[in-house]
Amino acid sequence: MENVDGRVAVITGGASGIGLGFARTFGAAGMKIMLGDIEEASLATAAAELSGSGYDVGTFVVDVTDAAAVDAFADATYAQFGGAHLLCNNAGVVERHDVWGSLEDWKWVIDVDMWGVIHGMHSFIPRMREAGGPGHIVNTASTAGLLGFPGISSYVAAKHAVVGMSQSLFHEFAMEGSPLGVSVLCPGVVDTQINSSTRNRPGVDPSTVDDNKFEGWQELLTPEQVAEVVLAAVRERQFWILPHEHYGEQALANAQGRIEKSDPVMPRVNR
Repeated sequence: MENVDGRVAVITGGASGIGLGFARTFGAAGMKIMLGDIEEASLATAAAELSGSGYDVGTFVVDVTDAAAVDAFADATYAQFGGAHLLCNNAGVVERHDVWGSLEDWKWVIDVDMWGVIHGMHSFIPRMREAGGPGHIVNTASTAGLLGFPGISSYVAAKHAVVGMSQSLFHEFAMEGSPLGVSVLCPGVVDTQINSSTRNRPGVDPSTVDDNKFEGWQELLTPEQVAEVVLAAVRERQFWILPHEHYGEQALANAQGRIEKSDPVMPRVNR
């Protein structure tokens, strides 16, 4: 989708982090922005900032774990803007636990990080296909979708699922000759609030959650830096988006290990 000017970008998890970076970058490129997020106050703050920058923006409070809520988000998008051209299934959370850890932790992360993407594709793609015009889907995965990071097993599982689903979607679009493209975003460390995502977990008091960021990490990128890479990939119909190239090298080593029947590669983060 080379020409994005005047097109509509739909972003879940759009009130902060990578989602807000998308909104700022896409808005500056001339796109109309529809933000969805579960954090109503942050959503209002983001919308005020974007509107103040002169961007055409709409908002919708949405819980991506709820299929009916995501359908309503799609209804609101089409009611306000008449279409959707760039769908960013970006909302995500993480919880630290071992593989044998709490099933409640597993369920919460899988519901947001995997089912949230499924719900987004299910609600928007049929409408985008019916419109028949150019469009693109960006599914936010992670380097955890390529490698087996210890201590975040549910996140790793969900993000591997997002990578796999995105590949299937790519082939499905190709087989039908669709004008729609798809990308999967697999970033490393980005300056977001992902480490404090339990603030949005049902039953948790947000004031009790520390804002544990990645300050000073060597590989740290801003959301806007990631968004610029994503926008370029959308324009070029590029599937794989790895803003941190060294994770691609690690994933390649892991794939070679499968052939050689050696142990999995321990992921390396540049701190």
